[in-house]
Amino acid sequence: MTDNNLFTPKMPEVDLRPNLFAIFDRARAAAEEVNLDEIGKAHHQIIIVTPGRLLISKECPLAEEIPVEQLALLGELVPPDPANHIAVIAYTYLEALQADMRRAIPFIDFLIGFGALGHRVWMFEGHNSAIEAGCQNADLLLVDQKMANILDKENTKWRAQALDAMHGETIKLIAHPDQ
Repeated sequence: MTDNNLFTPKMPEVDLRPNLFAIFDRARAAAEEVNLDEIGKAHHQIIIVTPGRLLISKECPLAEEIPVEQLALLGELVPPDPANHIAVIAYTYLEALQADMRRAIPFIDFLIGFGALGHRVWMFEGHNSAIEAGCQNADLLLVDQKMANILDKENTKWRAQALDAMHGETIKLIAHPDQ
Protein backbone atom coordinates (compact mmCIF):
# COMPACT_ATOMS: atom_id res chain seq x y z
CA MET A 1 0.00 0.00 0.00
CA THR A 2 1.44 3.40 -0.94
CA ASP A 3 1.94 6.06 1.71
CA ASN A 4 -0.95 8.20 0.41
CA ASN A 5 -3.30 5.21 0.27
CA LEU A 6 -2.30 4.18 3.78
CA PHE A 7 -3.65 7.44 5.17
CA THR A 8 -6.74 7.76 2.98
CA PRO A 9 -9.69 7.04 5.27
CA LYS A 10 -11.68 3.99 4.26
CA MET A 11 -13.72 1.40 6.05
CA PRO A 12 -11.22 -1.32 6.92
CA GLU A 13 -12.06 -4.97 7.18
CA VAL A 14 -12.83 -5.77 10.79
CA ASP A 15 -12.68 -8.88 12.92
CA LEU A 16 -16.27 -9.86 13.59
CA ARG A 17 -16.32 -11.03 17.17
CA PRO A 18 -19.24 -12.47 19.14
CA ASN A 19 -18.04 -10.63 22.25
CA LEU A 20 -18.01 -7.14 20.68
CA PHE A 21 -19.93 -5.53 23.56
CA ALA A 22 -17.40 -6.94 26.03
CA ILE A 23 -14.52 -5.51 23.96
CA PHE A 24 -16.09 -2.05 24.03
CA ASP A 25 -16.90 -2.42 27.74
CA ARG A 26 -13.17 -3.00 28.28
CA ALA A 27 -12.36 0.04 26.12
CA ARG A 28 -14.72 2.26 28.14
CA ALA A 29 -13.34 0.88 31.41
CA ALA A 30 -9.78 1.56 30.25
CA ALA A 31 -10.76 5.12 29.31
CA GLU A 32 -11.93 5.55 32.93
CA GLU A 33 -8.58 4.44 34.35
CA VAL A 34 -5.79 6.77 35.36
CA ASN A 35 -2.11 5.92 35.38
CA LEU A 36 0.22 7.28 38.02
CA ASP A 37 3.49 8.71 36.77
CA GLU A 38 6.81 8.47 38.62
CA ILE A 39 5.89 11.37 40.93
CA GLY A 40 2.37 10.09 41.64
CA LYS A 41 0.36 12.35 39.34
CA ALA A 42 -2.66 10.76 37.67
CA HIS A 43 -2.81 10.73 33.85
CA HIS A 44 -5.92 9.84 31.90
CA GLN A 45 -5.70 7.89 28.67
CA ILE A 46 -7.70 7.66 25.49
CA ILE A 47 -8.41 4.27 23.96
CA ILE A 48 -8.35 3.23 20.32
CA VAL A 49 -10.19 0.08 19.29
CA THR A 50 -8.56 -1.19 16.11
CA PRO A 51 -10.38 -3.05 13.33
CA GLY A 52 -8.70 -6.21 14.69
CA ARG A 53 -10.32 -5.33 18.05
CA LEU A 54 -7.06 -4.65 19.85
CA LEU A 55 -7.13 -1.87 22.44
CA ILE A 56 -4.42 0.77 22.17
CA SER A 57 -4.03 3.33 24.93
CA LYS A 58 -2.53 6.76 24.44
CA GLU A 59 -1.59 8.54 27.66
CA CYS A 60 -2.73 12.13 28.05
CA PRO A 61 -0.65 14.91 29.55
CA LEU A 62 -1.75 16.60 32.73
CA ALA A 63 -4.09 19.54 32.15
CA GLU A 64 -1.50 21.88 33.71
CA GLU A 65 1.01 20.81 31.02
CA ILE A 66 -1.23 22.15 28.24
CA PRO A 67 -0.88 25.83 27.28
CA VAL A 68 -3.69 27.98 28.71
CA GLU A 69 -4.92 29.06 25.25
CA GLN A 70 -5.27 25.45 24.15
CA LEU A 71 -7.08 24.53 27.37
CA ALA A 72 -9.52 27.38 26.76
CA LEU A 73 -10.17 26.17 23.19
CA LEU A 74 -10.69 22.58 24.36
CA GLY A 75 -13.06 23.78 27.07
CA GLU A 76 -15.08 25.77 24.52
CA LEU A 77 -15.42 22.70 22.31
CA VAL A 78 -16.34 20.33 25.15
CA PRO A 79 -16.65 21.95 28.58
CA PRO A 80 -14.69 20.05 31.24
CA ASP A 81 -17.57 19.87 33.71
CA PRO A 82 -19.16 17.45 33.82
CA ALA A 83 -16.70 14.93 32.42
CA ASN A 84 -18.21 13.38 29.30
CA HIS A 85 -17.99 9.93 27.78
CA ILE A 86 -16.91 10.63 24.22
CA ALA A 87 -17.10 8.01 21.47
CA VAL A 88 -15.16 8.83 18.32
CA ILE A 89 -15.43 7.38 14.85
CA ALA A 90 -12.11 7.80 13.07
CA TYR A 91 -9.72 5.99 10.76
CA THR A 92 -8.18 3.45 13.16
CA TYR A 93 -6.42 1.20 10.65
CA LEU A 94 -3.52 -0.27 12.66
CA GLU A 95 -0.82 0.10 10.00
CA ALA A 96 -1.70 3.79 9.54
CA LEU A 97 -1.70 4.38 13.31
CA GLN A 98 1.69 2.71 13.64
CA ALA A 99 3.15 4.70 10.73
CA ASP A 100 1.86 8.12 11.83
CA MET A 101 -1.04 8.48 14.24
CA ARG A 102 -1.47 12.20 13.49
CA ARG A 103 -1.85 11.57 9.75
CA ALA A 104 -4.31 8.76 10.38
CA ILE A 105 -6.34 10.83 12.86
CA PRO A 106 -5.57 14.52 12.23
CA PHE A 107 -7.53 15.65 15.31
CA ILE A 108 -5.90 13.17 17.72
CA ASP A 109 -4.32 16.02 19.71
CA PHE A 110 -7.80 17.39 20.47
CA LEU A 111 -8.86 13.95 21.70
CA ILE A 112 -5.77 13.71 23.89
CA GLY A 113 -6.60 17.18 25.20
CA PHE A 114 -10.16 16.11 26.00
CA GLY A 115 -8.69 13.18 27.92
CA ALA A 116 -6.38 15.53 29.81
CA LEU A 117 -9.45 17.55 30.83
CA GLY A 118 -10.93 14.39 32.35
CA HIS A 119 -13.26 13.28 29.56
CA ARG A 120 -13.40 9.55 28.84
CA VAL A 121 -12.54 9.03 25.17
CA TRP A 122 -12.60 5.86 23.08
CA MET A 123 -12.54 5.56 19.31
CA PHE A 124 -13.24 3.00 16.62
CA GLU A 125 -13.73 2.84 12.85
CA GLY A 126 -17.54 2.92 12.80
CA HIS A 127 -18.12 -0.41 11.08
CA ASN A 128 -21.82 -1.36 10.85
CA SER A 129 -21.22 -4.29 13.20
CA ALA A 130 -19.80 -1.97 15.88
CA ILE A 131 -22.01 1.14 15.86
CA GLU A 132 -24.21 0.03 18.76
CA ALA A 133 -21.40 -1.39 20.90
CA GLY A 134 -19.02 1.48 20.10
CA CYS A 135 -21.52 4.25 20.86
CA GLN A 136 -23.07 2.65 23.93
CA ASN A 137 -23.13 5.01 26.94
CA ALA A 138 -21.55 7.92 25.04
CA ASP A 139 -22.61 11.43 25.96
CA LEU A 140 -21.14 12.77 22.73
CA LEU A 141 -20.12 11.21 19.41
CA LEU A 142 -17.38 12.87 17.37
CA VAL A 143 -17.07 11.66 13.78
CA ASP A 144 -14.30 12.24 11.27
CA GLN A 145 -16.09 13.85 8.29
CA LYS A 146 -14.38 11.54 5.82
CA MET A 147 -15.50 8.49 7.79
CA ALA A 148 -19.03 9.96 8.00
CA ASN A 149 -19.08 10.18 4.20
CA ILE A 150 -18.15 6.49 4.02
CA LEU A 151 -20.75 5.55 6.63
CA ASP A 152 -23.44 7.50 4.76
CA LYS A 153 -22.80 5.35 1.68
CA GLU A 154 -22.72 2.04 3.58
CA ASN A 155 -25.50 2.51 6.13
CA THR A 156 -27.89 5.46 5.91
CA LYS A 157 -29.22 4.66 9.40
CA TRP A 158 -25.91 4.82 11.26
CA ARG A 159 -26.74 8.14 12.97
CA ALA A 160 -30.05 6.82 14.34
CA GLN A 161 -28.35 3.61 15.47
CA ALA A 162 -25.64 5.61 17.23
CA LEU A 163 -28.17 7.88 18.95
CA ASP A 164 -30.20 4.87 20.10
CA ALA A 165 -27.11 3.49 21.85
CA MET A 166 -25.91 6.80 23.32
CA HIS A 167 -26.82 8.55 26.59
CA GLY A 168 -26.47 11.92 24.90
CA GLU A 169 -28.01 13.29 21.76
CA THR A 170 -25.10 15.08 20.12
CA ILE A 171 -23.13 13.99 17.10
CA LYS A 172 -20.47 16.41 15.84
CA LEU A 173 -18.60 16.03 12.56
CA ILE A 174 -14.91 16.92 12.53
CA ALA A 175 -13.57 18.27 9.22
CA HIS A 176 -10.19 17.19 7.89
CA PRO A 177 -7.52 19.86 7.38
CA ASP A 178 -7.66 19.23 3.61
CA GLN A 179 -11.45 19.79 3.37
